[in-house]
Amino acid sequence: MQSPSTSKAPAKRGRGGRPPASRAGEVDRRILDAATQLFLRDGYDATSFDRIAARANAGKASLYVRYSTKQALFTTVIRRMVDRTLMPSADVPSHLPAEERLRETAHRLLEHALVPEAVALMRVCMSIAPRMPDLARLVDRIGREGGIAQVARAIAGGGATPEQVAQARPVAEQFIDMVFIPHQMRALVGDDRELLRETAPRRVDDAIVLLRNAGKLIASEEAVGDPTR
Repeated sequence: MQSPSTSKAPAKRGRGGRPPASRAGEVDRRILDAATQLFLRDGYDATSFDRIAARANAGKASLYVRYSTKQALFTTVIRRMVDRTLMPSADVPSHLPAEERLRETAHRLLEHALVPEAVALMRVCMSIAPRMPDLARLVDRIGREGGIAQVARAIAGGGATPEQVAQARPVAEQFIDMVFIPHQMRALVGDDRELLRETAPRRVDDAIVLLRNAGKLIASEEAVGDPTR
């Protein structure tokens, strides 16, 4: 009597849907990288889930599992870019005299304003401001506040206390409005980057002279106890 033949059970097919945890992080990165590139290059309206999925080499289902709407994905992209792009190093050159500290910090901020990613971020945020005002205001607030904080620390000096930095803040706000905002706006409307770089030192020097002649820079240095004096 022959024994019954044994048959192998059919192999189980993998289930569709979201990838395992070991690959999920890689898919997340590809989606955000692709979305960032398209949003910044082509704008919000011209960027679709179909195009993002194709560029990320991911299925549309992978996008919808993570982001219910394009606005949700866009918000995540912008917040990620803010963390990575908006502000340069905050180190204050404390060994320099007060005006040189301010000049060095200003040049660093102005140069960063010309980084293509920073310009593209601000441009796309301006384009969506009527529809997503809270997000646009958040980006503007983080950028402006970061610049003011760095300038205030530069005026106060490396060893200044938080109270002394706060005392320097009104002058820092004026300086940002006089120097950084016009420079950034010229970059946003497409002025030549090299020309902006060439005019930046004059813009900074003019603002320092105006503040000094108005007695505001000197008053601020005396208030915070400038360590170089």
